[in-house]
Amino acid sequence: MLNDTAWFTQVSNGKFRINSRAIYRNLSSEIVTKLAQNLSVSEILNWLKNETIKAFREKYSHNPQVGALNKAIGGWNELIATSLLSEIIFDINQETGVCIAAFSMPNSKLQIEGMDEAYSNFLNLFSKDSFANVNNALAKITPFKDKIFMPSPDYIIVVIDNQANAPIIKSLLQQQTIDPDSLALYNFVKGKLHIEEVKAAVSLKTSNRPDRRYQPLFEAAMIKAIAYVLQQDWKYYMVVSELTPADRKIFSTAIAPHGVALQQNFQIVDGTYPYTRKADLMPLVAAAIQH
Repeated sequence: MLNDTAWFTQVSNGKFRINSRAIYRNLSSEIVTKLAQNLSVSEILNWLKNETIKAFREKYSHNPQVGALNKAIGGWNELIATSLLSEIIFDINQETGVCIAAFSMPNSKLQIEGMDEAYSNFLNLFSKDSFANVNNALAKITPFKDKIFMPSPDYIIVVIDNQANAPIIKSLLQQQTIDPDSLALYNFVKGKLHIEEVKAAVSLKTSNRPDRRYQPLFEAAMIKAIAYVLQQDWKYYMVVSELTPADRKIFSTAIAPHGVALQQNFQIVDGTYPYTRKADLMPLVAAAIQH
């Protein structure tokens, strides 16, 4: 355990930020051991939570705020899933010789004026030249590309056509299993992907609060609408640790907004996967790459 303030930062009078990434890195060797022992993700998250509470109480003599703790748990959940997805895909690549990759992305944000990038980091995955080439499907959305405001999906799953990049992808996947906070894989493919290489986007949540349930659905709606224009069969999956009956009902039946406009019942979510262990993510990867 750290002996300094790296785990916590005071942001205002009486309020603290839990530096979840620093805690994860500091305890990473123990996390790897627990994953190897096939402990459930919830067991590991509870352990991280208890270690954090104990350290906070030792330093400040009271418990951390519930909101800050829940935010940290969500971050740890994503890091664990990134490691597990990377392991699964690395093994598939070794067995099949294909070049699959999965990676998280930085949050979308307004770009500095003059930068030739879109607000959406999803769109920034594709070559800039593709948007300018009238013979490329991406040219269809060029007139309104800079008006597409959407959050970054938690993960993108791709199948890379260029086998020359396979050794680099393999190395970066290995790195990502050990350092899931790294954006090296995202940075490598950014601006290089073809639309056909994208297979799926994934939303990962420990739970979907009713007031936040529709954020990933908006994200899914935008991706599905873009896919329709580009004539692509991009999938969108929900991965949740806690699946309520309302979640199951909405995610299995919700129609994509452009389906309403076209009077066609286009499903917005292609599958919902409960997530407790590594094995739970294997059907997700298989579904994403089957086409």
